[in-house]
Amino acid sequence: MKLCTTTGDFSLHAKDDFEKVLEISLAGFKYVDFSMYDNETSVYMHDGWRETIKKLKGYADNLGVKFVQAHSPAFETLETLDPNENWQEKFEQTLRSIEICKELDIPVTVVHAGVKRNSSKEETFELNKKFYDLLLPTMEKTGVTVLVENVGINDNNGRYYFNSGKRLAEFIDYYDHPLLQACFDFGHGNAFNNNYNDVICLGERLKAIHYNDNNGVTDMHTIPFLSTLDNNASMKALIDINYSGYFTFECTGAVKSKIKNFDNVNGLGNLSLDVIRAYEKVLYQTGKYLLSAYNVFEE
Repeated sequence: MKLCTTTGDFSLHAKDDFEKVLEISLAGFKYVDFSMYDNETSVYMHDGWRETIKKLKGYADNLGVKFVQAHSPAFETLETLDPNENWQEKFEQTLRSIEICKELDIPVTVVHAGVKRNSSKEETFELNKKFYDLLLPTMEKTGVTVLVENVGINDNNGRYYFNSGKRLAEFIDYYDHPLLQACFDFGHGNAFNNNYNDVICLGERLKAIHYNDNNGVTDMHTIPFLSTLDNNASMKALIDINYSGYFTFECTGAVKSKIKNFDNVNGLGNLSLDVIRAYEKVLYQTGKYLLSAYNVFEE
């Protein structure tokens, strides 16, 4: 497996995607998950976006870095809980994010499924199918596969979450289109389910992963070996299904302190760039160590 990490690692410290790619490459990574999660797509919502993206790809090529997966903008696809959120704007940004993947030769991108209060499993499946149907023409035009990710911990307020490998597999089979597959987040799984069984349930549907650690309760997105994630079971699961995607970290929790009282008193919630650079190097070495232990590390 080849190590990959997200541009989100430097979302609080870099002025643009060019700087993010540079910082990632300096830490040792050659493969990049292009994150547009926190509204980054908005900077590409103009007529000249293709030219900018081509420059970004050329810059990455010169650094020896390859874009291999992506994450679309985050928004409530079924039920807007934030009265200030513009659904149509976010939707158009999501379409643009898929087009960006085509220009960067990225084959897969995550687009979260939605939830809605007081909706059964069947209703949730139907509503999400209608949403992904809106993306399908762009998916087919570009050839980019959209991935549904396991999100949510417990069902609540009548909301049904795709929070396990089994539920993801059921929905993907229900949708029944080769351009809709799965991304599994091991940190999300660690906070609720058995990661080994989740991954086995997904099998060949699994086209990408987000690998991160937490305390088994809170979604923390921290570096592996720092909390409770069962790395052995997780690695065995990937090996047992012959997973052929990238080993992609999503450890953006390292960029922000979780010690709220410390943050409030000292104003140090956002760590310095020097600290984040050190974390990024540790992240790469951690990944290399983990994959090498199972004889699956690839340059």
